[in-house]
Amino acid sequence: MMKTTLFTFIFSAFAMNLFAQTFGLEYTGELQTDFKRAKMANLLQLNAEIPFAKKFSFTLSSVSVASTDTEPLIDDLQGYSNIDAQNIPFALSVAGFSWTVNEHHSLFAGIRRMDEDYFCSEVLSLFTNSSAGIFPTISANYDIATYPCASVGIHYIYNKKNLTFQSSLYNGTGYYKFSGRENAFRFAPKTDGIFALAQTEYRHKGSRYYLGTSLHYSDLMQTSSRNLRPTVWGYAEQALPAGFTLLAAYSHAFSSDNVCRNYCAIGGKYTYKKAELGICSDYTCISGVNEFATELTGCVALTEYLSLQPAMHFVTTGGRTKCIGMLRTTISL
Repeated sequence: MMKTTLFTFIFSAFAMNLFAQTFGLEYTGELQTDFKRAKMANLLQLNAEIPFAKKFSFTLSSVSVASTDTEPLIDDLQGYSNIDAQNIPFALSVAGFSWTVNEHHSLFAGIRRMDEDYFCSEVLSLFTNSSAGIFPTISANYDIATYPCASVGIHYIYNKKNLTFQSSLYNGTGYYKFSGRENAFRFAPKTDGIFALAQTEYRHKGSRYYLGTSLHYSDLMQTSSRNLRPTVWGYAEQALPAGFTLLAAYSHAFSSDNVCRNYCAIGGKYTYKKAELGICSDYTCISGVNEFATELTGCVALTEYLSLQPAMHFVTTGGRTKCIGMLRTTISL
């Protein structure tokens, strides 16, 4: 009788969690052209959250990437599209356990991408250039857990009304496979190094201010000598009257052996009802080559589930200027 009662309790708890779980799907299709050639990039993201108790849940998120051509249309340094990647049938972005400690503290442990939490503010998220998703002072220097790769990590968040602090510790190299040496479940700080980062966000009357730092500790140059490489960044999104928001960003990598030492950007966004218009210009230098990039974009929410976003990119790399036109379609369910 006791065994039957225990089994009934466990089954009931499982059934309640099954119905309480949430699922999501987002498809992004992007037509790109340099006005001589064209390609289509496709990204499918699936996510689910399964609660096990009041404060514990299991989070799962994945990406699938398919493009008509895996090569970019121009040889830019930063990447004009933040969904461009090699064709990947299925890769994990998030797979782990979340613990809501109390009203202000939460903790995650498992597989995760760092750009799930960092560099994803309201203004930066409008732009399609890869540098708006993570600054090249990090992404160009280290093969870490950024799209489409993930790695084993721990992520902590402290959140109050006007202040958010978050910090993370990851395996120093990100992967997207499920087996072999390059699998996302690998934790090998001796060979892959470790990557730690922290960021503070302050909010005031619609404006947001960010200040962050990261440390990469590894044998980056394969010299059997592991070094600590710090990076700092800061960016501000200043709200103005009539729906305008200004953006300014700067990041610096201190190590002399990094291929990218500096990044800066300035731009803005205008919001009118369900439409957003944005412009952002940035500068960086990677492996001694200077690059200036300007993006003009707009996003219109046609329905609750469907949005369209055209964009124009003007990229000057090593003194040569090229132009890319894009039309992005996003379906969120």
